[in-house]
Formats: sequence, structure tokens, C-alpha cells
Amino acid sequence: MVLSVFKSGDALFNQGIDLIKRKEYAKARKNFEKTIEKDGREAQLAKIYIDIIDACLDNNNSARYSKLAASLATVNEGFEFGLTEIDPARLALECRLLTERMNIGGMQGNTPAILEEKGNKFLDVARKYQSQIGNDTIVISEIAGLPVNTGVKEALHIQALGYESLAASAVMSDPKRAAELQQNAYTCRKQLGEDGQRNMNLIKAYSKSAKCWICGRPSTGEGVHFFTMSSDITPFMRGSDEDILLSAPPDYGSVYVCRPCYSSISRRSDEIARQYHEQAMREMRAMEARLLAEIRSMAAMAAIRR
Repeated sequence: MVLSVFKSGDALFNQGIDLIKRKEYAKARKNFEKTIEKDGREAQLAKIYIDIIDACLDNNNSARYSKLAASLATVNEGFEFGLTEIDPARLALECRLLTERMNIGGMQGNTPAILEEKGNKFLDVARKYQSQIGNDTIVISEIAGLPVNTGVKEALHIQALGYESLAASAVMSDPKRAAELQQNAYTCRKQLGEDGQRNMNLIKAYSKSAKCWICGRPSTGEGVHFFTMSSDITPFMRGSDEDILLSAPPDYGSVYVCRPCYSSISRRSDEIARQYHEQAMREMRAMEARLLAEIRSMAAMAAIRR
């Protein structure tokens, strides 16, 4: 066997190609590194192979795809990666779109402004997948071991994420608009063959209206602008069935309370609980001090007796 140190750059490159076909990416990467060191004829392609392998081995890192897109821009002719025929321009496009999508998903913050920005960016990149890739299969996903879709299906998935983010942005100010956006997300997910149950649950919650049992204020958006609180409602207190907006569920085991009343009660309860906790801690510290004093006194008396 000829040691790799004596092999030419081209021989190392060809061996790396064989290792890729066997999906031994880490070993193949070392061969391509040595190809570059020896400045073999395929050094430029070896650099691209390394970037592809890095994307495969670290497929949740958007920087890997950004770097790969830049590397692919340096070549014009197609090549193979394992059994996959690579069109450099097309793969570079897919890498750029994937980088954009992953960076949007990584946006931090839950304020309405950030969620709106995130949602609009998702919809923008979804349009790019639909128009620029269409019904073709996304090759980079296949290579990197990510869920494989066509451009159209990927667009539907990203659209759903966009509408959900926009709904989360709108719900505090306009729950009915949020319900409409969740309906759009539901439609996308149904087209993908998903059940969309989470979207449907939110549509129902955001569309539901009630009247606060405490202050009588009407509100829309269960779990956001009004909540249920356990209660004991006697038949005498149930009111009329003709009320347009109900103040309690049909089983009368709880009442609907608007967010301001609910938060006021919760915060006051927290204050009372904190006061009791602080009082209990003070009494425990005082008791501990008394016990320590008694222990020291008993220890001193025992020492005197000795």
C-alpha cells in the first residue's frame, strides 16, 4: 500500500471521490485537504467538496450554506457529488435561499414588530422558492440530509410559518385579523397533507368572544384577551340564555374574565402570597435565632458543670 503522503494531489482527489460515494465524508474531507496542500489539478473543486461536506456534517448551520454558495460561484461546469449531478448555479441559489430561511428562523424576540418583520420575511423567501425553484426538487436538502421538498412544497411550509408569525404579531391588537392569518397558515398546512390542528385551535380561540363576568366588558380572543377562571355559579346567578355574549361556559363551572381583571386579580394574589412568604421567612429566621441561642446557652451550662 502506498502511503498517502507519497500520493499525488490528483490521486488523493480521486480517492476522496470514492469515499464520498461510500458516504465517508470525514475521511473524504481529509483527502481533499491534502489535495489542496499538494496543489493538485482539482484543488479548486476540492475546496468546493470540502464546503459541501461541511454543510452535510453541520447541516443546521446557515453559515455553512452561505460559504458553499460563494464557493460554487467560482465554477461554471457541473460535477458530481456522490451519485448526485450538481449544477453549480442552481445549487448556489438553493444555498442562498436556505441561508436566508434559516437566518429568518433564528431571529430573536417576540415583540409585535419583530414578529411582523419575521413573518413578512418568511413570505418573501417563500415567493422566491416558488418562483425560482418551482416544482423541481431541492438538491441541497437531499445532499445535506434535510427534509427533501420541491420548491413549491417548501414555499407552502415557509408561507405557513410566515402567516403564523404575522398572526402572533397581530393577536394583541386585532385578534380577528390574527384568526384570518391562522386560517391562511391552516390552508398551507392542509395542502402539505398536515392536519393543521394547532392552527384550527387558534382560529377558534382568536375568533371567540365573551363578556367579562366581573366588569361586563366584551372582548375577543380566548387565552389572549379573556380567560376562564374556576368558579361556583348557582342557578340564580346564571342570567339569561338570551345574552348575546356569554360570561361563562355552558357547564357554568367557570367564568370568563377579561385580561385587565384577570391580571389585576393575579397580581394582587401574587402580592398577598409574597407578603405571607416574607412573613413566614422572617418568623423562621427568628425561630432559628432563638434555637441557636438556646443551644449556645445549653452548651455553656454544660461546660460550667464539667
